[in-house]
Amino acid sequence: MPDKGASTPFRDGTAALGTGGMGAGSMDTPGFGPRGQARCRALLDAAAALFVEKGFALTSLSDILRQAGGSRTTLYEHFGDKEGLFRAVMERHCDRVLEEMSAMRANGPAAMAEELEENLFRVGLHVAGTLTVPETTAILRILVSEGGRIPDIAQAFFQVGPEKTVGWLAGCFRDLAEAGRLRIDDPEAAAHAFLGMMVGDLLTKRLILPNEAVSMEELERYVRQSVRLFLAGTRP
Repeated sequence: MPDKGASTPFRDGTAALGTGGMGAGSMDTPGFGPRGQARCRALLDAAAALFVEKGFALTSLSDILRQAGGSRTTLYEHFGDKEGLFRAVMERHCDRVLEEMSAMRANGPAAMAEELEENLFRVGLHVAGTLTVPETTAILRILVSEGGRIPDIAQAFFQVGPEKTVGWLAGCFRDLAEAGRLRIDDPEAAAHAFLGMMVGDLLTKRLILPNEAVSMEELERYVRQSVRLFLAGTRP
């Protein structure tokens, strides 16, 4: 976990989950009113906290209902079972991680290019910083341990997480290359390379030693150096 008192790359200072849950906008369907939304959020919040604390195998539906309140009927109706609840937690978390990255690109390539190194540093720190969040680590560890048993959920993770991140970043690099700010022939390959540089060996360390403190100062220094190395190879 991050050092106490250390800043996080999230705008609100947390890894709070977004509004996706069972898929973006699923809580806005007819008949799914404010009370139903609140019950689902409570179930997702309780499940996320317990998955972090106890892991997937040791977390029971009774544990989740005891912490969140509500009934098994509500849980089964909206999530199906514990695996469905985990999938909803995972999707909602990925939505939130990608939310801030999307905001960085909202002003177009000109704004991104204006302070290119600083903007890429923000992106890189956001990506690396997600690995310091206990919920991210818990989700990844669950996918490693349970992925062979729930391959559909593991595949869904790549679709809503890494693949979307690569696609977003490849779009940024394509825009910057067309504007003459970067020399990149294959934006998708460049996106994979950039993300690999940002993560480094942090992913392995978080999977094996999830409770070891991460120095945000060292992380920022590493990301800064990696961004400069990337730009040294891609600037015209």
